[in-house]
Amino acid sequence: MAQVSPDNRKYIFQKRLQEALTAWGFLLPNLIGFLLITFFPIFFTFYLAFTEWDGLSYASPAKVRVAFKRTTEATNTTITIPSGAKLSVKTRKVGYKDAQIPITYKILQDIVLTPEENTLSLGDMNALRQWTFYTNERGQILDIVSEKLPKDVPPVKEGDLFFSRTEIMSANLRWETPVEGVAIGLDLTKPGHEIVVRSTKNERVTIPAGTTIVADMFLKLPEAPRDREWFFELPQGTTIPAGKIESAPISVQATETGEMGSETSLLGMKLKIEPAVEGVEAYIKFVQATGNNGLQFVGLRNFEDILLRDTRFKEYLFNTFIFLLGIPLGMMVSLIMALAMNMPLKGIVAFRVMYFLPVISNIVAVALVWRWFLNPDYGIINGILRTIGISNPPNWLGDKTWAKVSIIVVDVWKGAGYNMMLYLAGLQGISQDFYEAAEIDGATPWQQFWHITWPLLSPTNFFILVMGIIGGFQAFGTQYALTGGGPAGATTTIVYYVYNNAFKWGKMGYASAIAVILFGLVMIATLLQWIFTEKNVEY
Repeated sequence: MAQVSPDNRKYIFQKRLQEALTAWGFLLPNLIGFLLITFFPIFFTFYLAFTEWDGLSYASPAKVRVAFKRTTEATNTTITIPSGAKLSVKTRKVGYKDAQIPITYKILQDIVLTPEENTLSLGDMNALRQWTFYTNERGQILDIVSEKLPKDVPPVKEGDLFFSRTEIMSANLRWETPVEGVAIGLDLTKPGHEIVVRSTKNERVTIPAGTTIVADMFLKLPEAPRDREWFFELPQGTTIPAGKIESAPISVQATETGEMGSETSLLGMKLKIEPAVEGVEAYIKFVQATGNNGLQFVGLRNFEDILLRDTRFKEYLFNTFIFLLGIPLGMMVSLIMALAMNMPLKGIVAFRVMYFLPVISNIVAVALVWRWFLNPDYGIINGILRTIGISNPPNWLGDKTWAKVSIIVVDVWKGAGYNMMLYLAGLQGISQDFYEAAEIDGATPWQQFWHITWPLLSPTNFFILVMGIIGGFQAFGTQYALTGGGPAGATTTIVYYVYNNAFKWGKMGYASAIAVILFGLVMIATLLQWIFTEKNVEY
């Protein structure tokens, strides 16, 4: 065996080292990019799923200023509270969970619309925010119908309803029973976003007292209160001088981190003193900081709440599955379009571009156009339906069933162009020799499609189906822009629910747990497709 000289061995080592450094120089940026973009976000999402966090704050102790006060009328002595004295107080924290439910309002007086005055304002959004009633120069107009609140809703108190003006479209104002010739909605051109009724007929119309309006509102439902005891240590001694009833306030800090409660609920609370000082009591004079809970590990509690107690999760999961029904419909429409666009006609490229335009259109712009099309009063679609004799066409975005149908139609319309291009590429990859041989054998166009085109498109079908189901589980954009998740959560999906929990309600841990469950559902769905569908793919 030939011996390798020291010079050759050195050269081989230097060459391999250079190759290794070159490889690492290429791979290291990709590895860092993978960790930053993929691994760490996934890891932290899984970690957050086992925690409770508002997404913003870090754990910090409450800080208050405490004053000591005599409990006797005698003020001729000086009372000293020694340094290191222990103070404690028990608080009761009432948390709130958010629910979107339909609220029914009753019109309390007759409203008359005339051809000269065919539009009338019932007030601004405060008519919905203040659940009891709304008044203006015409007197009280709206009042809540408390007996129509859902059975599982506890008694509603003033201020329990809240509604952001930035999300007024999700209020979804509508008549409980259709009022012929009168539309109701929000006038977004007004500073207060006024609630308006408008006659759609050129005649006198009366809306009788007792007519009811429905709006989808957010309700704060109180959860079971939690009691907790907080401990403070007096950093320095203080005195109540002779002739004084109360000492100067002194700052103290809780020995544990966490949120004690709201500032207003803490003011004036009495604290227990250890060791006890005769004739003295301590109370909270001023709140400097209520403290924060920060990131708290809660184990499987989020998953237990989602799977065992959260009825909205099941409802929104059902909504998500309903929207998945648009996938086969979209595939069928896209295939028909692709077959038409595959014909050797002059100017066919212009049609391909036109059908592809919705894919690259902004979803917000698309939603605005479709909201106009689907408007129940002045929309083009209902206008056509009235022209052909349908006097009471659907409230497309205000009815729970029709809202789902509307979103499926919009999604199919917007995504058909993309799948059309995939099918077109598949069709153009099929050799014409197959069709020529089939024609010689006397096969009809339908037989050619069923026995040649469809089997050879199976890889395209498989890809579109897998990507469609993954995208369907992540449905959010159309629902957010078109209906705001309404009416009454009828178009809210799982991803929309994740968004609400994380960015609107400050429940980052709960949202992460939902995202983890969604990840599992998508993985299971993809594996099932791979097992039962991939074997039928012909390459």
